[in-house]
Amino acid sequence: MEKQTRNVLGIIHIGTVNMTLKVIAYSSLDDMEIIENVSREVRYGEKAFQRHHVSFHSLNEICQILLGFRQLLRDYDVTDVRVLSTTAISEADNLLGVLDQIRIRTGFDVEVIHMTKEIYYKFFGLYYHVLKRTFNFADKAVMLLDITSGGVGLTCWKSDRLLFQQNIHIGSLRILENFTEKQRNELTFPTAVREYIYGTLYPLWKGVQQYNIKYIVLSGRGANLIARLMGKTSEKGLFLIKPEELRQFVYSFRGVTPFKLMQRFGLSQNLANVIMPTILLYYELLRIVDIDMLVVMPTTFTEGYTMHYVAEKTHNDYMAHLQGLLLDMMRRMANKYLSDSVHSARIEEYCNVLFQALYQFIGLDYQYNYLLRLAAIFHETGKFINIRKHNLCTYNLIRETDLFGLSDQEKEILAAVAYYAFDGALRDSSVIYQDLTPRQKLIAAKLTAIFRLADSLDKSHLGKISSIRAELHDDELIVYYRAETDISLERWTYLKMADDFAEVFGISTKLVKG
Repeated sequence: MEKQTRNVLGIIHIGTVNMTLKVIAYSSLDDMEIIENVSREVRYGEKAFQRHHVSFHSLNEICQILLGFRQLLRDYDVTDVRVLSTTAISEADNLLGVLDQIRIRTGFDVEVIHMTKEIYYKFFGLYYHVLKRTFNFADKAVMLLDITSGGVGLTCWKSDRLLFQQNIHIGSLRILENFTEKQRNELTFPTAVREYIYGTLYPLWKGVQQYNIKYIVLSGRGANLIARLMGKTSEKGLFLIKPEELRQFVYSFRGVTPFKLMQRFGLSQNLANVIMPTILLYYELLRIVDIDMLVVMPTTFTEGYTMHYVAEKTHNDYMAHLQGLLLDMMRRMANKYLSDSVHSARIEEYCNVLFQALYQFIGLDYQYNYLLRLAAIFHETGKFINIRKHNLCTYNLIRETDLFGLSDQEKEILAAVAYYAFDGALRDSSVIYQDLTPRQKLIAAKLTAIFRLADSLDKSHLGKISSIRAELHDDELIVYYRAETDISLERWTYLKMADDFAEVFGISTKLVKG
């Protein structure tokens, strides 16, 4: 059998502690090989994070490293390159200027990844390894504790079902920015940090405790470094730490501080400032949750991002599997707002059928089917708050809720679709539509037109239409339905929404029994 042709991808990560370059050859998710891995520790991270500003000197440092990476990529003849930035510069007040200068001086376009998406990419990669039985969790509840410079992600699952996901803006460097340099040298500093962590995370503790979590998974460079500092050795790429071992490690410092980490292990100040709050976050969680084992897995953000990229490129079934887990969790989230879950399930199915018939011909990537299904799940949640202004309430709920796996830009599209789900013109005279970028406006208009057709098919909420199928013939979408009772309301509503659909797509549509 001939070996599959491998593609080559370059991934550059502009991080808070390090800037890294990986060159990866791949043909599938199970055939990925790192053929070059370079890391440079940087000095700009904490200052940029604390001041929310990237200085001229910091920008120079970033660009000099990027120029070195560019030459290495040329040596490997890599043309497919992704440059990613996370917390270090994503929150800078001069972000647009920084991105423009990087593009001008290095030729790289930087993709800014915000905290919620950063945590999702890491989970994406890690959970793939979980499904491959990298470690046997014996169908017990497991929680991924993912700590970045700017936030903490708590993602819990059991028996291939997501139980909850929550992100908090209390990352390692974000904790330290609450204390001055003088305060960090006080004897009471470790205790103050612990109390700050406990107080900030307090609302989460009861939610975490109810799931009887038995394993906590830690991942990434920070977790791996802490395991090595504890003297642990890797077993098949994993480090296993008993809760008591971590407690004894913390007790041995008689108060963990960055200076003590630097003194005992020879860490740089920048790295010690990141590791110290991370250790205390682990310790604080163990005071709340009675677990059997900490499992440190090697999956990093860049690995997770790469796996997501490869899965999309190769149409791997894992994408659909994980999407199914996310949709299930989103449905349970929507149920908290007492929405009509049966009606929402019907609309979700109708949206899926219509999108499948259309997407190859209307200039939308397949990924937008997921946003359409989410719109069906959440479109009536605002009625729980105010039935008179439910579309505005739904819009605000979506905008202000962390929806695992969605970027802020995707949430803005989803919120707009939910707002215009029932009526209203998508024009610049509308403030909500006006706030979208031109690309977002186009996507929102298309998804809204499809959604309105789908929603019209159960306008009565009575489920009179038992099933539908859709076929696109030239410039007409024909929707065939089955129903045993009169559907006058649904048919008339469909006719009304068909006019908007035709305007958006240049395609007519009709509803036919059959």
